[in-house]
Amino acid sequence: MPRRFLCLSALVATFFVSSEAQAGKYDLDLTPLGQVDADDGSLTQDNAAFRSLSSEVGVLMAPRPVDPADSLGLSGFAVSADVTINTLSGDAEYWRDTTRGSPNNVAPSLQVMGRKGLWPGIEVGAGATHLFDSRMWAIAGYGKVSIHEGFHHLPIPSIALRGMFSRLLGAKDLDLTTISVGASLSHVFGIGSTFNITPYAGYDALLVFASTGILDATPGRDEFLEGSQPCGNGDPDCALQSEFVFRQQDVIVRHRPYLGVRFIFSVLRIGIEAMFVPPGASSSDVALLGGSTETVSDGSGFQQQYTVSFGLDF
Repeated sequence: MPRRFLCLSALVATFFVSSEAQAGKYDLDLTPLGQVDADDGSLTQDNAAFRSLSSEVGVLMAPRPVDPADSLGLSGFAVSADVTINTLSGDAEYWRDTTRGSPNNVAPSLQVMGRKGLWPGIEVGAGATHLFDSRMWAIAGYGKVSIHEGFHHLPIPSIALRGMFSRLLGAKDLDLTTISVGASLSHVFGIGSTFNITPYAGYDALLVFASTGILDATPGRDEFLEGSQPCGNGDPDCALQSEFVFRQQDVIVRHRPYLGVRFIFSVLRIGIEAMFVPPGASSSDVALLGGSTETVSDGSGFQQQYTVSFGLDF
């Protein structure tokens, strides 16, 4: 069954990639975040917008737990497909300027994850997340250590520590990596011999690392072929500073408390999870041309993520 699931996952991924070969609503073009001054040809880049946009994209693409604190056990294996409704600040300028058309404040995504239990109380997993109406994917991995579990017949919760990471693919301008660390607790309530309900709650600290390659603020103009042009300040031979880079700023930190419940009937698993991410509050000092610095803050908004998970436990 695991081998069949991997083949099915590959077919699903191929379908989505081929069906979304063209740019979607949420595909990013970061060139509008650099503006050339027509008077003197100087360039200004919006570092605050880049930080805020990267923060929200990190939340959208980072893997979600969708799983309680108990481990799968030495011989356990689980696969799942998780559909999430995500909120974002679609009305913010950093989304409107960098996406096609007018983005919505809600965007769905799909996460496919496989998990394998190891002894003692250790669990590892890997998967991928896709943001619909875009070409963006994130490959992900995680590890979980259940430091206290198994007291299912006593009112004592299981406790686990979890670490996850992801790497963004399919975004032509954005280089983004996320790392999250957190803890969760849960308790299993068995009903009969084949059905159980496991409510859980937890917290993750999400760390987002973002940068870009070289961007061109005047993509419709070839300076090499067209040469210089007059500027508004009267200079007849004005050199435009059209290329710019968003270097990696200080780490972006987002807090992700969540709660959920998992149902298992025989080998069928169904999960429901809600994650609430407060607005970003981190800041960074960014070096500017000329040796000065600018302090930019994460202006991302409050984000919510509601996930329904379907899978199999073996």
